[in-house]
Amino acid sequence: MTRHVVDGLVEDHDHILQALDLFVESVNLLEQGRLSPDVVEGLIDFLSNFADQCHHGKEELVLFPVLEKRGIPLHGGPIGVMVCEHGIGRYLLRNARGVLDRLRRGEHSAIEDLRRYAESYRELLIQHIDKENNVLFPMAKQVIAEGELVEEAEEVEKGHRHEEMLRKLDELRRIIEAARSNG
Repeated sequence: MTRHVVDGLVEDHDHILQALDLFVESVNLLEQGRLSPDVVEGLIDFLSNFADQCHHGKEELVLFPVLEKRGIPLHGGPIGVMVCEHGIGRYLLRNARGVLDRLRRGEHSAIEDLRRYAESYRELLIQHIDKENNVLFPMAKQVIAEGELVEEAEEVEKGHRHEEMLRKLDELRRIIEAARSNG
């Protein structure tokens, strides 16, 4: 069965949405002393590697250039908005990682900063995913044929350990579920 390149991106969105909820929950469990900072760091790593490098890489390196060539503008159009939001997401994750380092050094007041970054990142990506799924991807389906760009997207996935990252997310989910039920 032939797939459209955006079908894989939509599947990624489902995993990213799950990770976003786990990220916010992990900060709450960390604050309660029920979860290790390593788990929060694992979620930041997942979001950095899977959401940003792999998923956004497929968009920025494979999908967006073709969309632009086929008439969907980068500047003043939906692609430019998506690229800008990718950059904001990178900023938020980078800062969340820095705050986590402060917590590890014993600065317990940093938990509120970590919560703000986690919640801000979650809200940004929820809105971002909604725009892609409901605006940009339907446009892409009009100008890109089924099967086109799928191999190129899969090459990006291989370079970023796509399947390994999904297994890591499942492991983190199980750890958080156990911490949740032990409360």
